[in-house]
Amino acid sequence: MRVLVVLLTALFLSCQTKHDGFVINGQIEGVEDSTLVILYDVEQQMNIYSAFSKNGKFVLQGNVEQPTGYWLRCGNEYANIQVENLEMTFTSPIENMNINCKITGGEEQRLQNKLQELQRPYDVAYLAAYDSLVGEKYATEEEKRQLIDRFNTAQAASQQIYIDFGKRHADSYLGLDIIYRNRQSIARDSLITLFEGLPPSLKTASNAEGLRVFLYEEIAAEGKPFIDFNAKTLDEKNFMLSSLRGKHIYLSFWSAGCGPCRMENKFFSENFERVPEDLAIVSFSLDKGVTAWVKASEQDSILWHNVSDLKGGSGKVKTQYGVQAMATSFLIDKNGTIIKKFVGFDPQTDIIDELVKKIEESHEKNSERV
Repeated sequence: MRVLVVLLTALFLSCQTKHDGFVINGQIEGVEDSTLVILYDVEQQMNIYSAFSKNGKFVLQGNVEQPTGYWLRCGNEYANIQVENLEMTFTSPIENMNINCKITGGEEQRLQNKLQELQRPYDVAYLAAYDSLVGEKYATEEEKRQLIDRFNTAQAASQQIYIDFGKRHADSYLGLDIIYRNRQSIARDSLITLFEGLPPSLKTASNAEGLRVFLYEEIAAEGKPFIDFNAKTLDEKNFMLSSLRGKHIYLSFWSAGCGPCRMENKFFSENFERVPEDLAIVSFSLDKGVTAWVKASEQDSILWHNVSDLKGGSGKVKTQYGVQAMATSFLIDKNGTIIKKFVGFDPQTDIIDELVKKIEESHEKNSERV
């Protein structure tokens, strides 16, 4: 009898033990053998884990520090998935995976499934309108206008469902992630209430810390002094933005997986001799891993100040500078005042000429005040 009790106890404990990592057993209908299936980090814009399909089946294995939202990508299709360190299943036809997929997993995925069910009618509507617009399936300009209105209305409704869902489920990693991503569009009073009501288990999450910084610390803006920070260079030396005071500064936030950011890096490296001597460029990497940061820096031939806090998408510096999309950059004058915030990178625009122009305009304004 004692042996039986011991065996039953051991079996119970083994069933309750948390997995060391995740395993996603998946099947996608309509894909050829050796098709690459990828877990994609939208925040970092990087492939995290991958596997090849065989007879439509695939297995993805890895480990996450906390429940994390990724895209599961196959070809040009993707689906949202909430990865936890446990066994999960994924099934879908290849067409419109984000609408047609079925995923089982933990509590976070259950919430994701519920959110997807609420959004589905609107997602179907705006995707249908989008396909008709791209395929020019309209006979008149009026029909085109109606399709555009249908697309915008359905997409806006889906986005509002997304935000409201996050606010209702702020006690989950998914809800917290939604709130943090949409922090600038949620009323401040509501945001404070949501943050203060977070359970202790979530208060230590990176997105919760980012939300705290956004609510209670200074945020950079045009016309205000820059916010100083301490970061590390690739050779692990300390760097402070204030060390460049007395020069104009171009502070650019980037990551290895951000295409427009990489284009900007390469433009600067190819035209570095044209950068004025009194203009310092500072590239602040939002990569979490040193390896990706080093590799991208070498590929882009970065010759200027290149720093990071290795905190990723919810780090304090990134949040204080209000970075929600990349590339995002700031032009700072010699007195330390932010002249201009730039969002995105236009390859048709000569960014060096643009910066010189903004600096000259700033000089003229300052002269007029004197």
